[in-house]
Amino acid sequence: MTDIRVAFLGFGSVGRALHRLLESRRELLAVDHGIRHLVTGVASRRRGWLANANGLDVDRPDGIDYGDIRAWLKASRAEVVFEAIALDAHAGQPALDHLRAVLEFGADAISANKGPVVFGYRELTRLASEHGCAYAFEAAVMDGAPVFSLVRDCLPVAGLRGVRGVFTSTATIALEAVEQGLTIADGILRAQQLGIAEADPSYDVDGWDTVVKLCALANVMFGADLRPPDVARVGIGSVRGDDVRRANAEGCPYRLVGELRLDDAGGVRGSVKPVRCEVDGPLGVVRGATLVMHYDADVFPGGLTVTSRDPDPTTTAYGMLADLVRLHRTR
Repeated sequence: MTDIRVAFLGFGSVGRALHRLLESRRELLAVDHGIRHLVTGVASRRRGWLANANGLDVDRPDGIDYGDIRAWLKASRAEVVFEAIALDAHAGQPALDHLRAVLEFGADAISANKGPVVFGYRELTRLASEHGCAYAFEAAVMDGAPVFSLVRDCLPVAGLRGVRGVFTSTATIALEAVEQGLTIADGILRAQQLGIAEADPSYDVDGWDTVVKLCALANVMFGADLRPPDVARVGIGSVRGDDVRRANAEGCPYRLVGELRLDDAGGVRGSVKPVRCEVDGPLGVVRGATLVMHYDADVFPGGLTVTSRDPDPTTTAYGMLADLVRLHRTR
């Protein structure tokens, strides 16, 4: 049995869902995986930097506010930090600096944040190696669906040539609203009511959220150094409402599609734009909050598709929990 002190950096919907998962799976984690956890730190904008090395009740935290991350890490004596703070699509901050501090402290960093993967993947991986800990981020792109580990663990030398997919539910829901004669703003409101829109929904509908996810995929899967300005981007507002409705009536609805492709020189090209999706194609299943990622590889003539239907904060939290189990198992 391994006792692990864990801390939450960000305690919004994903952090709370992860805490519920950890508690509901407490016996399973102990019996099947030899993991017994104790929460010793919770940090958020509203709560501050709360820590108590003897344990915190997240519903009634009685820890001291230590004011900054390094003091918080020292006071919590955290061995695993779960990071799920808001996305910054343009620099990955402040999550990137926070994760640097976690790894320099020697704790494992398990993140649901795609920004640091884009802007600091190599640095954070190097820091983890130097300090004898790990940086994991399976939940960063498609919630709990295993998109990174699928390639790393299950598709060695598969001849991966590219990926494409629908990576944002908000854009899909907004397009479906337009199909029904409503507006993009009406669709955004629906997505917000479902709790799936980014804090700034323009990230979704203008394509920035998908751009950042493509950069993360490119940098990890293809060893690229892609940044958001390198990706051609067109948001869903570029398509006229009549065209959206006509495409849907013809059975080929518009969806916001992100694509990465290896070029002849071995470079990686990325694009995000509204695309008509054939109903019998790999992206034709996308309705509502469904997310899809399609791998184009030599050994799969028709490609390989991962679909996640109606993911929610618990789905994202599960990706982080799976990272915890995976890290413990590999040790």
